[in-house]
Amino acid sequence: MSGEPPFIDDDSDHDVCWFCPALRYPAGRFDVYRRPAKDAPFDPATGFRYTAAGIPVCVHPYKVGLPAARYASRRLPVPDRAARPPAPRPPLLRPDAPPPRRTPAPLPAEPDDDAVILAGDRPLVPEELLVLLRDRLGQADPELFAEAVAEAELTACHSFPAEAVVAAMRQVLSGG
Repeated sequence: MSGEPPFIDDDSDHDVCWFCPALRYPAGRFDVYRRPAKDAPFDPATGFRYTAAGIPVCVHPYKVGLPAARYASRRLPVPDRAARPPAPRPPLLRPDAPPPRRTPAPLPAEPDDDAVILAGDRPLVPEELLVLLRDRLGQADPELFAEAVAEAELTACHSFPAEAVVAAMRQVLSGG
């Protein structure tokens, strides 16, 4: 090995295997395969993979940050170090299991100004919904008012859209 530094060192952001040739050799002095292959078998005596010609091989291009190519075998130029791409998705533990849930898209930003919020479209509040809520909450025992609000909301949600129930609850609880 020449005096050149290894392709990846301890200060690198690449998380390679402890036996990766990128930790021992400079770029261009090892090959990068897409996956383990028969022409670069694992040598249990040394703990490394080598081609028949004795060229060290890395089998994790996404970890080392280089596209798969025969850099040492074919003396190919090494591209500039790329940002580390995400690791491949792990296989499902059970093939019949449902795929993992995707992260939902972020919600649109809420306006900060109350005037903008209040000027927005308001749901249509049916009069019978207002009558129902006023009746239920007007007869509620003051000691159990929180429970009465929850019960009235639940009852109303069975017959009316949630947006209308929320708007009606705001109106009734604010004295309207």
